This record gives sequence, structure tokens and C-alpha cells, in this order.
Amino acid sequence: MFENKTLRFIFGIIAVVLVTAYISGLNIDVTRDAGKYATVAKEIYQNGNFINLTVHGEAYDQKPPMLFWLGALGFTIGKVSNFWFKFPVLLLVFAGFYWAFRLGESLYNKRVGLLTATMLLFSFIYLMYSMDIHTDTPLQAFITLAFWQLFAFIKTKKNQHWILGFIAVGLAMLTKGPIGAAIPAFAVIGHLVFKRDFKSLLDYRWYLGILLSFVIVSPALIGLMNQFGWEGIRFFFWENNVGRITGSYVKATNDPIFYVHNIAYLFLPWSLLFFIAVFMEFKTLIQNKFRSAEYFTLTGIWIYFIILNSASSQLPNYVFSIVPLMAVVTAKWIDISLSGKTRLLNVFTRVQHYVVLLLWVGIFFVSFYLFPTPAWLNMILVFAGIILTFYITRQFKEPVSRLIFPSLIVFTCLAFIMNTHVFPYMFSFQAPPKAARYFTEYAEKGDTLYNYHYDEYELFFYSEPQATQLYSADEMKAVAGKKGAWIFTDEKGFDEIEKLNISPEFIFEYKHLYLNRPGKFINPRNRNKVLYPMYLIKY
Repeated sequence: MFENKTLRFIFGIIAVVLVTAYISGLNIDVTRDAGKYATVAKEIYQNGNFINLTVHGEAYDQKPPMLFWLGALGFTIGKVSNFWFKFPVLLLVFAGFYWAFRLGESLYNKRVGLLTATMLLFSFIYLMYSMDIHTDTPLQAFITLAFWQLFAFIKTKKNQHWILGFIAVGLAMLTKGPIGAAIPAFAVIGHLVFKRDFKSLLDYRWYLGILLSFVIVSPALIGLMNQFGWEGIRFFFWENNVGRITGSYVKATNDPIFYVHNIAYLFLPWSLLFFIAVFMEFKTLIQNKFRSAEYFTLTGIWIYFIILNSASSQLPNYVFSIVPLMAVVTAKWIDISLSGKTRLLNVFTRVQHYVVLLLWVGIFFVSFYLFPTPAWLNMILVFAGIILTFYITRQFKEPVSRLIFPSLIVFTCLAFIMNTHVFPYMFSFQAPPKAARYFTEYAEKGDTLYNYHYDEYELFFYSEPQATQLYSADEMKAVAGKKGAWIFTDEKGFDEIEKLNISPEFIFEYKHLYLNRPGKFINPRNRNKVLYPMYLIKY
């Protein structure tokens, strides 16, 4: 992609710094969904049961086991910690970058593949969800592998591709259920139908592949059947995916453009290029009366995108699995612009330079106002990045370097600051990890930590011996006042405990940030208003 040796060397240095930023995110505490997933992985590691999943000792059916297996593998290699829960997932994410390269190369050419992988590596959604782990993080990697292998099978009809493709589909289903099969199916079936290649749809290997995927996903089905019977199987195939879309399982207010404005920041710094590429893609399709070399990206992106935008349950991470195809479309039009479309290249370059300028302004705003006093290394990195940007834009005239490199540099600086300064600062206002670590360090033999009136799971992950859940006021009253009992609770639970008039040995008060509503916290003036008290009480 870069012909100049100096540019290739600079790219290598930038990539090393960015990977360092990714690795820094592995040490940040897990919270909310990630805390629950880490707890399930911890219990697999401790009890050795990989089939019948539990969370704080109770049967768990919300997600299939792949992410938890990866976490348990990390604990086996290292220890129970943030780093070793996230590390195997990060390795899978990096494998996904290679699979995305091969996908872009298979669909178009090598340069499209390289651009695709580069845009994914240097994108905010990959940085964020490699730090804050969701099931969508490994899901997108397996779906990317499925995209590559299934399209290669369409092109070559080679057995190795359909086998690997359906293994990937099975692994995707083992990560998040039927949606892991639906997204590749939208791309494959849509492509073959629009190409009028109905003969290929009758190939018996597609149907053997479906059976192969079910064999791979069978551990999840066995575990659900063991613990929940047929209701667990129904939940896997219907409620947990379709129920969220229809609102029968999770109800929420629908925003018809939710994923449009989320992509605008999640796919930074490439989101505006993607929107331009989408315009060019549909303009060309209409001009050509919907005749195209491939419909794989068209149906792979937009069928799922329409479903997401009409769904009852909407979360930013749901769009993660089609980001590789979004990158392919963007890379395709960058490649076209570099191959002679001078006007389009000028538009891309001008737009991207404005994005870069805004990101530099954003970096300074974050570093000096929103989250001030960053480490001296961060500031050196920022100023070095600005100097390097000016050097490259003045020294090198290659169109690809002028279009791509400023974005790579500014994003690397942003990523480093976010994962070494901003995110650690925000996550430091998490009371459960602090309370659990204090208990683990100072509890005496026979002491028990109880969780009361807090609905998340971090306390169970960070405590050893693991905390016990109190489900009712009667259960709380039964343990309050007993020697060796520690109770972690929120403000409402603390008020209930105070009314018992039992004197504890000590009470610690923590300031806690609920990370599902961080908006006001970002503004330093409002920060204290969104910090809520939580308590650790010892008897």
C-alpha cells in the first residue's frame, strides 16, 4: 500500500504505538456486562464446568459460552485478572484484522484488503470494545472469518472454504447465538439471489455446512438443555436475539437513526469517508440499474442494518459485526479514487483533513479541560504526532499517504490518551472493584462478603472468596450484625441497614459512577453530581 520505504517504517512505528494502546486497555477494570462475563469465566475456571454455565453460582443462560471459554483460557495461562480475561479476546481481534484483509482482497484486490484491515485497526469501535469486552467483540472476528471463507467458496467452490466458513459460523453462534449465522446468511444469500446464481444455492454443501455449524454450537445447546430444558433451547433460538429485536424480551424506545449517529463516532476517523462511499455505492448501483460485480457487501450490511434500526433493543455494540463490511466498502471507493478518480480523491482527502483537524482539537480539549494533567509521555506523543503529520504532508506527495497517514497519526495519539488516561480515570470511579479488593486483602478466615441492592456483577469477579448475593431484606437482616459479615450496598440498601440500629466495626463510603450514564461526568463542572455513594460495611 505504501511504496516508499520511509513511509512503511513510519507506519510500523505508529502501529507499534497503537498496539501498545490496545494492550494498555487490558488492565482497565471490567464493569457492567463485561463484569458479568468475567464472573462467568472465573466460575468456569474455578469449577471446571465448561458446559453448565453459572454466575454467582446460579445457572446462566443469557449468552453462549465462547467468550467465557476464552476468559477461562486466559485465567489458566495467567491468573484471574482484567488482563488475562481480555488478552485471548484481543488476540482474536488481531486475527480478525488479518481475516478482514483477506476478505477485502477476495472481494476486490490486495490494496482494498490492506486498506480494510488498516481502517479496522485504526478505528474507535475496535479500540473501545477491545477494552470494554462484549460478546460482540469475538463475534465480529468469527463473522469476518465466515465472510471471507464463504465468499471464497462462492468464487472457487473449494471444500476447504465451505468447511472453514461453516466452522466460523458455528463459532459465531457459539458466541452470541443465531445472529452469528444470520449475518453471514444475509451476505451469502443476498449475493447469490441478486446474481441470479440459483444453481449455487442448490449446492448440497451449504446444507452440510449448516449441520457442521450445529455440531460446533452443540455444547451451548447441551448446557441449556441440562439447566433449563426446552425453554433454554427456545431462549437460545428465539428470545435472546429475535426477542430483543421485536421487543418481546427487551423493550426500549426505538430511535430510527440510532446507528447512523453511533457510526459517526464509532467508526472514527473513517465515518465520513464511509458515508461518502455509501452515497457513491448507491449512486453507481442506480446508474447501472443495480448491476454489480458483487452484492455481498450490499446485502451483508443493509439487511442487518435495517433490522437493527427497526429493533426495539438498540445498543452501539450491535453494529460491530458489520463494521468489517463497512470498511470494505470504504476501502473499495478509496481504491477507486486512487486509481484515477481525481475529483473523488480530492473530496476524500479534503474531508479527511477536516476530520483530522477536529480530532486534534478534540485531543487538546480532552487533555487540557475535560480530563486534564495527562502523563508527560502522552503530551510528548501528541506534539510528536503533530510534527510528524506536518512532515509527511510536506515531504511525501503520494496520494495514499496524504489521505491516510494524518488519520493514522491522530487516531494513534487519541487511542493512547484514551486507554492510558481517560478510560482509566473514568473507570477508577467504580466502587465494586475497590470494595472487593479491600475485602480480599483484609478479610479474615471465615469472613463472607455479601452483595445487597447492587444489580451488577463486578463484586463477584474481584472478591476472593467470592461474594454471596442477598436477594431480599429478610436475607440481609439474617446476616447483618454477624461477626465476619461484610455487606456491600448502595444508598438505598444502606438506609435499610441503618434502620436496624446494629453497630458495625467500620463503614467505608465510595463514590461510584454508573457507566451507562456518563454524559454529565464528562463535564468537570458536573462530575460530582453523577457520583453516587456506595458502602462497604463490616461487622
